[in-house]
Amino acid sequence: MPTHNRLNAYLAFAVFIVSEIVYVLTMAPTFSFWDCGEFVAVAYTLGVPHPPGTPIFTTLGRLFTMIPFGDIGARVNFISTLFSALTVMITYLVIIRFIRIYRQTSPDKWSLPEKISAYSAGVIGAFALAFSDSFWFNAVEAEVYAMSMFFNSVVVWLILKWHEVADEEGNEKWLLLIAYAFGLALGVHLQALLAFFAIAMVYYYKRYEVTLESFAMLVVISSAMFLVIYPGVVKGLPAMMRDYGLWTIFALVAGLIYAVYHTHQRKLRLWNLAAVSLLLIIIGYSSFTIIYLRSKTNPPINENAPNTMEKLYSYLNREQYGDYPIFKRRWSQDPQHQENYKKYSSDLDFFLKYQVTHLYLRYFGWQFIGRYGDVQDDGIDFSKFWGIPFGIGLFGMLYHFRRQWNMALVVLALLLLTGVFINIYANPPEPQPRERDYVYVGSFFAFAIWIGIGIDGLFETIRENLRENLKGETQLTTATVGLCLFGLIFVNGRMLQVNYHSHDRSGNYAPWDYAYNLLNSCAKDGILFTNGDNDTFPLWYLQEVAGVRQDVRVVNLSLANTDWYVRQLIYESPRGAKPIKMNISERELKNFGYEPWSAKVVELPVPPSLKEAVRFYDAGNRTPLNLDSNATAIRNAVDTIRWTFEPYIRLQGGQGYIRAQDRVVYETIVNNYKDRPIYFAVTVSDNNRIGIDSYLRMDGFAYRVVPVKTDSYGYIEPEIMWDKLMNVYRYRNLDDTTVYYDENSRRMVGNYRTVMLQLAQRYAEKPNGVSTIRDADGNLKSVSNKELATRLLDKSVAILPNALQEMDYRLVQAIVQLYSKVDGKAQIARLLPILEDAVERRLRLNPIDLSPRYALASAYRVAGDYDKAIVILQSLSQQYPQDAFLKQELADAYRSAGKGDKADEIMRSLAPEPSPSDSAKQNLQSAGEANGSTSKRDKK
Repeated sequence: MPTHNRLNAYLAFAVFIVSEIVYVLTMAPTFSFWDCGEFVAVAYTLGVPHPPGTPIFTTLGRLFTMIPFGDIGARVNFISTLFSALTVMITYLVIIRFIRIYRQTSPDKWSLPEKISAYSAGVIGAFALAFSDSFWFNAVEAEVYAMSMFFNSVVVWLILKWHEVADEEGNEKWLLLIAYAFGLALGVHLQALLAFFAIAMVYYYKRYEVTLESFAMLVVISSAMFLVIYPGVVKGLPAMMRDYGLWTIFALVAGLIYAVYHTHQRKLRLWNLAAVSLLLIIIGYSSFTIIYLRSKTNPPINENAPNTMEKLYSYLNREQYGDYPIFKRRWSQDPQHQENYKKYSSDLDFFLKYQVTHLYLRYFGWQFIGRYGDVQDDGIDFSKFWGIPFGIGLFGMLYHFRRQWNMALVVLALLLLTGVFINIYANPPEPQPRERDYVYVGSFFAFAIWIGIGIDGLFETIRENLRENLKGETQLTTATVGLCLFGLIFVNGRMLQVNYHSHDRSGNYAPWDYAYNLLNSCAKDGILFTNGDNDTFPLWYLQEVAGVRQDVRVVNLSLANTDWYVRQLIYESPRGAKPIKMNISERELKNFGYEPWSAKVVELPVPPSLKEAVRFYDAGNRTPLNLDSNATAIRNAVDTIRWTFEPYIRLQGGQGYIRAQDRVVYETIVNNYKDRPIYFAVTVSDNNRIGIDSYLRMDGFAYRVVPVKTDSYGYIEPEIMWDKLMNVYRYRNLDDTTVYYDENSRRMVGNYRTVMLQLAQRYAEKPNGVSTIRDADGNLKSVSNKELATRLLDKSVAILPNALQEMDYRLVQAIVQLYSKVDGKAQIARLLPILEDAVERRLRLNPIDLSPRYALASAYRVAGDYDKAIVILQSLSQQYPQDAFLKQELADAYRSAGKGDKADEIMRSLAPEPSPSDSAKQNLQSAGEANGSTSKRDKK
């Protein structure tokens, strides 16, 4: 039989290969939403990402972008698959080392059942991490957490390796590797530092006898050492450079080199180890010089522009995000946060219920018990894994403490410090913009170790309790193989089966296409206001990496609250895109933030050229729109754009204030509206548009500022909308039911359906009319409105067909109502079961709600299923017996069903002019009018 070292290496490599295959098969084919587009774009251009930077990740990402095949986003995604698979492999090796430590025998002397138990424990524990929800999520996208988790696992393995050779000459090299790994990890994410105290505990247990006094010294010394790294190195070095100049760093490094030499000459081994370790950490941390040097070259993405020592200090200290206290839990003054704080009786109550239970224990349950669904704030579902991984891990923890309590404490420290401790330090408010489970993977790694140890503990339990019944090693071997198969099938196999589809991003091009469609909503040299990560970072990727629409100047409103970003908008021309003219002085930028503001009427004269421009599809090539004298662009054209710019907030005394971003929007519109098209992405909320809504035209997925005034924002020019929706935009794989789209992708892509329905409604209002559209080749042709509306509705339903099952009943009913106007009976028949399910879901939340049932009855009537409509309307009439409106609706249903006598009987009991009662009005006001659709009730 092979030696332990060889067999262990073979199994570790097999674990790596299996994990890598799974991750590559489920890897995103391009960048994903959130920070991924930013990281890939920054890697490709060697730019500067958001604070505090990730120089190791972005530099390595740059190397992977040079791979001569495949999507560039996929090349950077591949980094995460590799480092995640390596982490899974290291998890296997870590479990084996813990088993070796508590068995205290050479693996080559283990019996066959002991070998099967130990190796299978390592494999099962490693795959439990590999197929867990959050770790797998990080493994298939271009984010820093996969690489950060790799460093976390590496330092754990290194300290366990040192533990084995601690009494040998030269053992310090393993500790020095740990120090260097920590230094490199700083260039990826600070999360890896949280393993420091677990590392210190292993060193302590190996070198010192455990006493109260020695343990107190461990706490003091390890805390002091941690503070040397953070904030000492991480924050102290930038502060030194800011206050005293760059020469201080060279002086410090020279001093450390001398300290290394001096302590080596004097044979002061412990002090020499400390000096070399600190020097290696600083060498690793020196990767941040890349940030400083690259910022000086003014790359297109240069967040915070840390090109001076003062700015670099601000960048590395994350000053852009502000400070937050540790001890006061309900600290945020944000109105939404303040409202949520009222749900808790005290800071402790908030900490336990939200920060511990909701933001950690719930995530923990997702990994090893099961996740209920894929919607934000979903809970735990025991039916997914039947609690088996959690039960084995819990048993493994107890067994580990029984066999070797000190090493069990190491794993417990790792679990807590990379879990609950993060929330103690970060102090997150409620709500969070997205699930934060990806932050706690270090804690899940620790529990996966206990799952492996739990398998070995079950083996020992079987051997101890059934010793008399098991005759010889053969039967024990058989029982051990059975235990191994149980773990592989009911832990790893079940986790793989349940999580595979929801973690399979292959075929998901939604982020790429969404960015492409949004950029192509804009005319040449357009200025596009965006809201946050998901409507900004994908655009950065397309402009920087794919070279798509580099003429469009993207203005992120969150970043527009910072001085450095506004300077870049005013003075820089990334990729040749034009700067944005603003009347903001350098003095104002130095104190950029909230400023006093009184309501102001803004008046912008419209030059003839701009007034004429809205009559053309593209002012650049002078392609005229097919407009009649009654078109909105003709009828509602204005000579002056006039609106009231109100303060964003008012204090109790009446003083109003606007944000820096409001000032940026104002300056951009006022100084650029004559020369450049200005847009707001559809994701920008009402209160971020400074009151100009009446002058917005919906051009696909962006609203354009135009000299045309309407009662509500976003009027439609059908010719433009049709061309963009049906000829320009991309919808790759959105109709493929085998491709998985997570909640965020479904929400972003859901905008497609909403926009299509608005245009379909425009055509459906005059189904017998004819409209002029452009075909895919750009040729004008006349097509009946009925056909155009039908094609749009069919397209909207084909997008994310799986997501139809979770649509709001009002949206489904709106589609049904629109189909009814264009004789889409077959499509209505297919939608009715979906509407029935949507109504049932709504009634489970609010059984007495009248609106869903009325919406379903209306749908049955347009589908010609009058009997079902009558049943519902009868029930509603009984619920509101005095409501004449409902009785008239019931009478109409009877008459449509050919039961005129029943209808006449009801009508005789009604007053001449029936109207809905107040209660029915309140319940019915949303039914039948979702997305602007109208029914007979609306007209009445």
